[in-house]
Amino acid sequence: MKGLFFIYLATAIGAIGAFRNPVIGLFVYIGFAVLRPTALWGWAGNLDGISQIVGVATLVSWALQGFGSWRIGRGRPIVVALLVFTVWNCLSAVQATSTDYAFGWVIELFKIVLPFLVGVTMMNSEKVARGMLWMIVLIQGYIAYEMNGSYYFYGYNRAQDSGFGGMDGPSFGIALLVTLGPAVALGIAAKKWHERLLAGAAAILILHTTLLTFSRGAMLGLIATAFAAFVIMPKRPKHLGILLLVVLLGLRLTGPELVARFQSSFEASDDRDSSAESRVDLWIDCLKVVESAPFFGVGPHNFPVVAASLGWSEGKEAHSVWMQTAAETGIPGVLALLLFYAFAVVRLWPIAKAPWTDENRYAAASAAGIIISLTGFAVSAQFVSLTGLETPYYITMLAVVVLKTTKLEPSRRTAVNFAARPFAYPPPLTAPLGRAPFAAKH
Repeated sequence: MKGLFFIYLATAIGAIGAFRNPVIGLFVYIGFAVLRPTALWGWAGNLDGISQIVGVATLVSWALQGFGSWRIGRGRPIVVALLVFTVWNCLSAVQATSTDYAFGWVIELFKIVLPFLVGVTMMNSEKVARGMLWMIVLIQGYIAYEMNGSYYFYGYNRAQDSGFGGMDGPSFGIALLVTLGPAVALGIAAKKWHERLLAGAAAILILHTTLLTFSRGAMLGLIATAFAAFVIMPKRPKHLGILLLVVLLGLRLTGPELVARFQSSFEASDDRDSSAESRVDLWIDCLKVVESAPFFGVGPHNFPVVAASLGWSEGKEAHSVWMQTAAETGIPGVLALLLFYAFAVVRLWPIAKAPWTDENRYAAASAAGIIISLTGFAVSAQFVSLTGLETPYYITMLAVVVLKTTKLEPSRRTAVNFAARPFAYPPPLTAPLGRAPFAAKH
């Protein structure tokens, strides 16, 4: 009942507070998207429609406030890519094999895109973006805590057997994975001990629950996450020590069953298990669909509709965000989605790689955490059909906020060069000692 009371209270705060500031409603709406309260406490009472209440209030308030400020600076390409992806889904839906399935997905996409636009137009400080990143990490840490409790106290591996919030085990593993990088980055940047402990506890719980899903895609995503963290994070001894500790902990928690499943992905085709083999066959069929319909595909969320015509059971997913998106929305659709995430990584890179100082450490940490998150997601998403997972979209939303609120300092080399050359350009054509002027050489 405590969980039910908390959700009702959060709904009231989000719906009422949204009319004072849409960002308040946005915090609650995104919090619900990550928490999925129906999956945790749905047994205690009716939780249907709570996100809709908060979402409608947030959008109405956003409209009343003139739809915020669209001066989004260096984050503009990210927003444009998402809008192109959304428009292309609408166009693809018109000619879909099943328009009912297609427009059903388009509606779900709008439930992500509209809050995304609220965030990038109404959130005007890195501190607020960091606060939302903390919220996402802590909520995911709490979910991981519940999964660990089920595993240790009741002997039931819910993460693997049932997944969470409508996601199966592999999909849930990737939903967890995308918050691990931000947890580590926030913990490293934190100055207060209680913040470090919270981030560390969340990271450990998220890491262990990710491994409990026994997902090969999540395992590959963890490897990509570790690599990205090593590349992007500062190389100071204490930072490297924290990263090494996380890696060693991951190795310690990796059980023999997961290792065996992971290794089977790289066997020759004759020795590969049926699950891994079927994924390869599905991806080949996706390419066949792209070849036959390269521009608009078969329509959003329509690969399960045409799966039977390709020799699969009806309703079969392609087990890849990128391959299924290409088959469903064509090459322009998948290219827009790829650019949406790629622009965020490329644009944030200078902020994340800048030397950490007291002035920029939080912006750099947020940028680094987002890059690590999206890198892990890009790799692991090749192994699940999870285009509608909200968390990567909202983490990318925070990338736009960080970009538009953080100033890039001029590089140290540039500053030194200008300081060393106070004379005007071009330099006067005076003759150096012992040499004739250039103009005199014929």
